[in-house]
Amino acid sequence: MNFKLLETVADISYAAGLNKYYSGDSRMDMSTFIKWAQEFQELHKNTDWTTCNYMLVIESYAEAKLRN
Repeated sequence: MNFKLLETVADISYAAGLNKYYSGDSRMDMSTFIKWAQEFQELHKNTDWTTCNYMLVIESYAEAKLRN
C-alpha cells in the first residue's frame, strides 16, 4: 500500500471539499483526484519536505487544479 499516495488523495479531496468542488459526477471526481495525487507525487518525488511545508504546497497545488 502506498501510504504517501493515499495521504495525497485525502489532502486533495479535503481541499476540494473546502472549496465546495463538485463536477456533478462523484466517481469522476475521485478518479481525477487520484490522477492529481499521482501527478503531485511524481512532481515532488525528490522534494525534501524538511525544507518545504508540505501542507502549503499540496493546498496550493490542489487549489490550482480545482480552478482549472
